[in-house]
Amino acid sequence: MGHAFHQLYYHFAWATARREAVIERAWRPRLLDILNEEVKKRNGWPIRHNAMQDHVHFLVRLSPKATVSSFIGEVKGATSYRVNHELKPARGLYWQEGYGVLTLRRDELEKVSRYIDDQEEHHRSRRLSELLEMTETDDDDWPGERSFG
Repeated sequence: MGHAFHQLYYHFAWATARREAVIERAWRPRLLDILNEEVKKRNGWPIRHNAMQDHVHFLVRLSPKATVSSFIGEVKGATSYRVNHELKPARGLYWQEGYGVLTLRRDELEKVSRYIDDQEEHHRSRRLSELLEMTETDDDDWPGERSFG
């Protein structure tokens, strides 16, 4: 899309099935590499990522041609497939059905990137962004217009 100006930034978060702590520190870097590869295959531009034992955060820029639900569905499916077949973890990697996604302005990228980078500290100290940590919701539980700061 050479003639269209766009800055479409998305923060995705999704969890393992049943929030089980299956993402092991030993193979986490390879999971994140696979995630980047799958995003690039779908014409996304990875910006930042991190994973905890039971969930993933991913910041990406997408083309206006991308359909958010199709994009993330394909990325999640391909990532778990490759991890299970290439890394063969002791406990298989399966994702929850849902995900959380937020659109961001360019001036929010640095702050959200820092939040993603500092996941372990945020979880250790319990200083979590309710909005950035949301991986799914029921309509009745929607947090509304909350900031992530």
